[in-house]
Amino acid sequence: MKAVFIVISLLVSIKLYAQSDSVYTQSYLDKSTRFAWLTYGGDLNYLSGGTTQQFINGVKQDTDFGSTLMPRLTIGGIHFWGHADFYVTFPLSFLRLQDKPSGLNQLDIYQGVETGMRLYPLKLQPQRLSPFLGISFRRFRFSQESEQSNSSKGVPSYGRFIHPLQFGLTYTSDKWHISASGYNNYQNEFDYYISPTETANVRLNPVSVNLSLLRYIDTDRHFRTPSAARQLNDYYKKLKSENLLSAWFFGIGPSAALQMNKSTYLKENHPFLYDNYSAAILPDLTFGRYFNNIDANLNLAYRTYGDRFEGFGTEIRTRRHSVGFESVKFLFNYLGFVPFVGPILSYENLNTTVNGINYSENKLALGVTFGWDIRVTKTGISLLRTNLRYNPNLHMSVEGEKMMFDHLEFNFIQWVQFIGRKKALRK
Repeated sequence: MKAVFIVISLLVSIKLYAQSDSVYTQSYLDKSTRFAWLTYGGDLNYLSGGTTQQFINGVKQDTDFGSTLMPRLTIGGIHFWGHADFYVTFPLSFLRLQDKPSGLNQLDIYQGVETGMRLYPLKLQPQRLSPFLGISFRRFRFSQESEQSNSSKGVPSYGRFIHPLQFGLTYTSDKWHISASGYNNYQNEFDYYISPTETANVRLNPVSVNLSLLRYIDTDRHFRTPSAARQLNDYYKKLKSENLLSAWFFGIGPSAALQMNKSTYLKENHPFLYDNYSAAILPDLTFGRYFNNIDANLNLAYRTYGDRFEGFGTEIRTRRHSVGFESVKFLFNYLGFVPFVGPILSYENLNTTVNGINYSENKLALGVTFGWDIRVTKTGISLLRTNLRYNPNLHMSVEGEKMMFDHLEFNFIQWVQFIGRKKALRK
């Protein structure tokens, strides 16, 4: 009897020791790895037309225009155990189908890269139909050119940052999300310059529809077994022993730059270009070091983007090169969702060219960066990161007025690779 008691005591002690020595428990891994999963695929976005105006025989008259059909590619992530979908879509402009009314040589109605969020009160899961509400953020662009236009440098574009409301249903199969939705774009009326001094009133039909097909992948499902939990704890001990919980990293991903304020230079000198919304897709490159003890990053980030404004004989080009030194602190870890925030000090090279005359300015700028990592454990050799950056009032002077560069940069998915961990874990 005494021997049995000793054996039982020893087994209990071993179990308690193993639990206290474990960094990641199976219950934590089971819940945290269900927090998010990857989606990719495509959709069709249908805009239902509207009304513009043009001069016909010297008289401004209304002209109806028809629908626009745009195929798009989508990548995103389901978060909060199936209750939220964060995504970004990239229009395939070369496949766009658009009706052009008579009297116009050109009609361009374009809704650019869309970043959005859908909320599901009834979470997504296989063999279920789930309703959702959401909001999206995207660039809208409009331009038209009449058959009587003789401008050597085209016509201006009207642009704005729109955020239509979204509603719809998603059916989830074992591998796919199939969604049908509608958008309500309440920002649907504006004035467009059809000459340097005359404007047309443009009204868009506010409702559009969307059909999407997305493949979803649970990339972390293999972490939910007892053997995976033991392996991850072994990885943690290995990286800790080789001082690789703190590690150098590099990252790359696409980012969208979205105009926050308009330029007074355009308003004072070229008012027909004032409403040309500035936005761009740019590469976001980073290199730095993660410090495990304080759960923080120090890194350099490089971005560059440019834009072009033209119409009625005027052409303006802009270009920004930015190298930023960032210091961000991770705030907490909610089952693999790890938000961060911190300052950025950047060196800015800003350029504006007006009809061939170049203006340039170099300056230091202060800003803020915030976002989140999807980081289930600290043993990964890579992870996915979301960055948002903003430099308030970033501008350069052109003829005594401001040309704005204070874009909100939204890097939805950045792939981050830790240097040295893969080699250490192979040993």
